[in-house]
Amino acid sequence: MARPDRSGGNRNAPSAPMPVGGVRDDIRALNSSLLLITQKIKYIVRNEKILGRNLIVLNKKLKSLEEKVVLPANKTGSDVSSEEVNSLKKKVDLLEAQLSDLQSRMVSKEDFKELKYIIDSINPLEFATLSQVKDLINKKMK
Repeated sequence: MARPDRSGGNRNAPSAPMPVGGVRDDIRALNSSLLLITQKIKYIVRNEKILGRNLIVLNKKLKSLEEKVVLPANKTGSDVSSEEVNSLKKKVDLLEAQLSDLQSRMVSKEDFKELKYIIDSINPLEFATLSQVKDLINKKMK
């Protein structure tokens, strides 16, 4: 939507052309950054699913080992030591800690939408970069 001319001058006079190339490049850069962020979030979600599956498998193994320990060793025919059970418990605890750490560091979909809304509201394309300001100063100095 075109802005109304508030200068009181001729409304049909041509205005100064906007630098379209720089804006287009900035939009492409922001778009690629957003795509990269979404890709990283997908990797985090995939890794969380993998850790969850591993945790389930280890829990099943731990339960089966606990059942074998509870039964007398001569009836089951296996020599499962309490040291092995303790080491498996430690591994499960470590995996649970890693999973909770990943969940705490992961960005939720709502947080991501909020971040996108903030970026869209601020519209960083309206700001000048440091190199653009230096170029303008150099042009004025000449």
